[in-house]
Amino acid sequence: MRIAPFLVAVCFVSSVTLSACGGGDDDTSSTTTEPLAGQIDTGLDPVDLPDEFPSDVPLPAGLVILDAPVLSGGTIDLYEVTGWHEGDPVEVANDYLAELERIGYEVVSRTDTPNNLFFIAQSDDWFVSAGFFPDPIRLEGTSVGITVGPASDASSG
Repeated sequence: MRIAPFLVAVCFVSSVTLSACGGGDDDTSSTTTEPLAGQIDTGLDPVDLPDEFPSDVPLPAGLVILDAPVLSGGTIDLYEVTGWHEGDPVEVANDYLAELERIGYEVVSRTDTPNNLFFIAQSDDWFVSAGFFPDPIRLEGTSVGITVGPASDASSG
């Protein structure tokens, strides 16, 4: 399996964009606390990591995990983690990348912009593909998308 360098970021941004573009009722006078059709729920409802998430792969300190599905693809599982962090995207990403490098991961791909950081890091056992960018929904903090999978299924090119 070949992992494209920006796969996680593209998928995460696409899903956020699609949910943000939903049609629906423009009636905002409702007193309900549930989002109306076409509105975005900006609440932070944390979820737990699945039990099978690799215990030797850290996640960014302070990350609020909002979704963590396991994608089974026949012979391998990919772990997708999306979340929110209160910090600056580039600072949060650099701190996380420094932690990965400290425990033996090697950066195989990295793209920096003034407000974003996307990278793929790989150890002997796992690859971590991650994207950090300003939260387009809450308009504060950082949206984080991370995919973790077996290193044997990653490709840096």
